[in-house]
Amino acid sequence: MPEKKVAAGKRKELSDGAGKAIAFQTMEKYWIDSSDDALDTARRLIRGKKYVHAMFFLHLAVEKILKGLYINQNKEDSPIGHNLQKLAEKLKDIAITADNQRILAQISAFNIAARYDDYKQSFYRACTEKFAKEYMKKGKELILWLKSRFA
Repeated sequence: MPEKKVAAGKRKELSDGAGKAIAFQTMEKYWIDSSDDALDTARRLIRGKKYVHAMFFLHLAVEKILKGLYINQNKEDSPIGHNLQKLAEKLKDIAITADNQRILAQISAFNIAARYDDYKQSFYRACTEKFAKEYMKKGKELILWLKSRFA
């Protein structure tokens, strides 16, 4: 059965209908497990007082659960990208509240702020223990809500 490798061998799509169902379940599980791992890493980084890095991993956790949910709903590979609002817009039958849209926008910004030097200094100043713990709480609640939407 021919296979097509995607995303550095992490996700595989098989060519026949029955195989695709299994492949999508595998991809979905990959994204869920990977989200859980990123969230655990964020928790550990907060305990180690690495708040900026924790926020970057929180972003990864939310991104990965959104991609897993997209696969769950659409039975196709997840969209490429890191903008959490755009990923959430692609989900079917899920009303993202204005409050959650703001949280997604803020967490999306962590991806850029933690990576690029011109943003890092201001983000380091803003990203205190209180700030990081507040967003970890919001992010965990959002992830739990998204997980509840899986069919």
